[in-house]
Amino acid sequence: MTLNLHFLEIFTKIVEFGSFSKTALNLNLSQSAISQQIEVLEKYFGAKLFERSIKGVQLTDEGKILKKYCDNILDNVKMAKMEIARSLGEIKGILRISSSTIPGEHILPKYIIQFKKKYPNIEFEIEVNDSEISLNRLREGIVDLAAVGSLDESEKFDFKTLAEEELVLVVPKDHELVKKGLDNLKDISKYSYIFREKTSGTRKESEKILKTAGIKIGDLEIVGELNTTESILTAISEGLGISLVSSIAASKLEKTGLVKCLKLLNISTARKLYLVKKKQEDRTESQLTKAFWNFVKKETI
Repeated sequence: MTLNLHFLEIFTKIVEFGSFSKTALNLNLSQSAISQQIEVLEKYFGAKLFERSIKGVQLTDEGKILKKYCDNILDNVKMAKMEIARSLGEIKGILRISSSTIPGEHILPKYIIQFKKKYPNIEFEIEVNDSEISLNRLREGIVDLAAVGSLDESEKFDFKTLAEEELVLVVPKDHELVKKGLDNLKDISKYSYIFREKTSGTRKESEKILKTAGIKIGDLEIVGELNTTESILTAISEGLGISLVSSIAASKLEKTGLVKCLKLLNISTARKLYLVKKKQEDRTESQLTKAFWNFVKKETI
């Protein structure tokens, strides 16, 4: 019986997702196809690899042994492909990026389109997460790059600025603040407020701004925490509250007349959006990652 490398990749995905069904959905395969391929692996190694339960699947002792060696096998194959591609001078493959909402939806697309014109054999896998999750995915080596709206610049990453913007106070189109203006920032605490989730870059930057303005989080009437900028903008347009939101995203909705963007006076609301990669030696970084990094760097100079 021949061992198929693809079956090992599926095996690692099941370990990652903890579920056959989630793996099937992620890989766009049927659950029965996933199960059949694991059965082939189990026959090849002569051992059961997973225990199933209502909570998902867990590795057996034999499965844990395979996982240990499987990671090395797949890493070595990846390194071999990288070295061969480097030897041939080719740039091809899949670039995996985990991005927070604003850079992922509003900044990265233009770079991806231009890069693919230059290197048509490149594929991109873009995950949209919040900033903290994106950085964790990068730390763990699950993705090659991260694009985030908040970053501790003292952390051991290489990073570059993708874009700069500001956060604006977004209110419903007929909100009273539209008429009377925002003379005192502490007036924000008088109204229902909608936050992004705690691990969001926008949330972290918002908290810094509010703190500078002398507004305590406990003083706000927080009516909800939502996971995307678009969901917050929708909630604001329906009169459910106000929020500090990316000017890039909010300005597009403002043009429809559904919301109004108010700038905060006498306080800095600017922030940077970053492209981030792990610090590593050149020999461990793929040609593709390096090529895209240098391309973005050149385009944003």
